[in-house]
Amino acid sequence: MSTTLQAPPQASRPVIAHVGVPGLRLVRSEIRKVTTTNAWWLFGLASLAFTGLALFINMSEAAEHIRRARDTTAVFKPGRGMDAAEIAAARAEFAQLHDLQLQAVNAAGNIFTSGQFFGLLLVMLLGALVITNEFQYQTATATFLTTPQRTRVVFGKLFAVLGLGLVFWLVSRAVSFAAGLLFFHNLGLTNSLGEWPVQRAIIFNLVAYLLWALLGFGLGTLIHNQIGAVVTAMIIYFGGLIGGIGVFSLIREYVIHEDWVLTSAVVMPPIASQIMVSPEKLYAEAAPWWAGVLVLTGWSLVAGIIGIVINRRRDIA
Repeated sequence: MSTTLQAPPQASRPVIAHVGVPGLRLVRSEIRKVTTTNAWWLFGLASLAFTGLALFINMSEAAEHIRRARDTTAVFKPGRGMDAAEIAAARAEFAQLHDLQLQAVNAAGNIFTSGQFFGLLLVMLLGALVITNEFQYQTATATFLTTPQRTRVVFGKLFAVLGLGLVFWLVSRAVSFAAGLLFFHNLGLTNSLGEWPVQRAIIFNLVAYLLWALLGFGLGTLIHNQIGAVVTAMIIYFGGLIGGIGVFSLIREYVIHEDWVLTSAVVMPPIASQIMVSPEKLYAEAAPWWAGVLVLTGWSLVAGIIGIVINRRRDIA
C-alpha cells in the first residue's frame, strides 16, 4: 500500500497596512532624499546670504531715493539745447523722482521681494537635483520598484519640488519682511503693504519661485547628469537674462528699429519673471506684468509636462 505525501499549503503573504495618505508619503520620501544630503542646507545658507545682500542693496537705494523725494527745495531746471519734447520728458521724470508716495511704493516692492534674483536660480537647481539625485546615487530603480505606479512617483516628486520652492520663498520673505518693516518704521513712512503694486510683487514673487522650481524639475528629467543639469540651468538663467537683453537690444539698434523688439524680450523666462514681479515697469519698453506671468507659466507648464511624460515612459536600468 502506497501513501501520497502532500505538500503543506503555502501560507498567504501578510497584508501590511499602509499608514498615512499615500501621496503624502511619497512627497515626504522625496523631500527626505534631498534633506539627507548636504545640498539642502548649502542651498538654504546661500539663499539667506543672497537675501541679506539684496536687502542691503535695495535698502541703500531706497534710502537714497526717499531722501531725494523728501527734498522740497529741489527745482526743475531744463538742460541747454533741449527741445519741447525733451523738456516735457525730463519734467515728468523729475516729478516721478520727487513723488514720495511713488518712491515709497517702489522701495517696498523691491525690499519685500529681496533675494529673488538668486533665489529663483537656487530653487531651479534644487528642482533639478530632486530628479538627478536618483541617477547620481543610483536609487531610481529602487524607487520605481518600491512604488510601481510611476504616475504616483512622478507627481510625488513634482509636489516635493513645489513644496521646497514654497519653503525657500517663506524663509526669504520672512527675512525681508522683518527687515523691511523695520526699515520703513525707522524712516517714519508707511510700509505700503496695502498698495496693489506691492501686493502684486509679493504674490507673483511666490508664483515665480514655484514656476522656476517646476522648470528645474523638467530640466532634471532631460539631463540626468547632475553637473550637466546644474551647468545648463545656470546658462539658461544667466544667459537668458543678460544675453537676452543684449541680443534684443542689438536687434533693436541695428536690424529692426522698433520698440516692440525690446518688448518681445519677455519671451525669455528670466526676463519674464523680473517683469512680472517689478512694482514698476522694468524698462521703458517692457511688456506689461501679466505678459510676464503668461510667458513664465507657459515655459513652466511645458517643462513640467515633459518631465511627467519622460519619467512615466523612460526605462530605468
